[in-house]
Amino acid sequence: MRIFTLLALFIVACSSLNFAQEESENFVPEEVQKKFSRKFPRSENVAWNKVENNYKADFFFDGRGTYAEFSPDGEWVMTITDLDVKALYPPIQNYLDENFKKDKIILAEKAEKADRQDYYYVQLLRKDEETKEEYVAELFFDKTGRIEQVKLPEGVNEMTIVGIDDPNSEIPEDVIDSWQKRFPRAEEIDWTTKPNPSDSIDLDFIATFVYRDQPNIAEFLPNGDWVETRTEYDPKDLYGPIVSYLDEHHKGDEIIIAEKVTRKDRNDYYYVKLIRDEKGQTEPYEFELFFSKSGQIEKVIRPEILVNQYLLTVDVPDDVARKFKGRFASAEEVTWETSKGNWIASFIYRDLKTTATFSDSADWVQTVQVLDLKDMYNPIQRDLDENHGDYKVIYAEKVTRKDRNNYYYLELTGKKKNVSPQEKVLYYDRTGRPKDDIPER
Repeated sequence: MRIFTLLALFIVACSSLNFAQEESENFVPEEVQKKFSRKFPRSENVAWNKVENNYKADFFFDGRGTYAEFSPDGEWVMTITDLDVKALYPPIQNYLDENFKKDKIILAEKAEKADRQDYYYVQLLRKDEETKEEYVAELFFDKTGRIEQVKLPEGVNEMTIVGIDDPNSEIPEDVIDSWQKRFPRAEEIDWTTKPNPSDSIDLDFIATFVYRDQPNIAEFLPNGDWVETRTEYDPKDLYGPIVSYLDEHHKGDEIIIAEKVTRKDRNDYYYVKLIRDEKGQTEPYEFELFFSKSGQIEKVIRPEILVNQYLLTVDVPDDVARKFKGRFASAEEVTWETSKGNWIASFIYRDLKTTATFSDSADWVQTVQVLDLKDMYNPIQRDLDENHGDYKVIYAEKVTRKDRNNYYYLELTGKKKNVSPQEKVLYYDRTGRPKDDIPER
């Protein structure tokens, strides 16, 4: 009998609860309920009340206690969501750790508003230093996690609040919104400005912060449009081709800055700044290197005194560089020099040391390739065996020319001291036959 009585009471209680919920929703306009359901699908335990002219709902959404407010015509006004006090927004948690370490967090909420004046709200349980009585302090933070206001109960002595008069509060809402969407949960944010080069905009807004454990600097226009982000890199984590270039051309130089620059116009690049200490110099040499997104060197800024000492690929005229790249696409370890008005590239091509000459008008002149002595052209090897058996080849190269007067050049030395002459030079034409006339080198 007792079981049936309890069951009946349970059914009545459930019916009363359902009736109460239906009754509480009866006074809520249909448009409000429709907009609510659209914004918060699968909400649970919804209870409605009226706040002045608006309608507010208390409910659970995604497992969190939530409060939402709508105007009579169904326009969303604001949402307040309970937060896990053990997983607060990092800038807020850092602020509390630094300034309220001894206090207990008893409530944390995030408020999102239609007018975009979002904020965070935190309640702390504190102890008065004089009376030792406990009281609740209310802290308000802006959407970036900056402290904005502190409310204390009556009778509690005023306290100095670090960060209240922060100059960064002048950052436009559009800029802050754009930054937060692009870098959620960023930490250690600091804002500055810099002049914009255009006539129509005065200032750009610069955010310096830590995102995913990496220092970042992001630039925004006043309307919130993102311009670029500079992400600091550990030199060891730079893109492979860049590391290879630095190992080859700047071994021993100290890397001061290594950044990846990501831009809205998609002209992304890498930037590396280095210094080099040399004897006799009171100040170290500075180098600024700019690499394409694929890791190719594009621009080098270096001291004027060093510009004339050696050339880089980026110093070469564009037409010459294009012709070189088209002819030797897989070239490695490229260095340049000038001679008699020509541009001369030295590099490794198909595992062989190679030199290519281009005129100032970007015409290819000739290519000289140092040959593997163990892999000599067969007709040449036969002639060496038959007619030069007392000599060994110590150097060989193949010269390919624009005028098609191609040839092979070999340097030989005697295998024994009594061989005369002890050294000699041989020339062969493109077919491997001995060449009598000596070509101009």
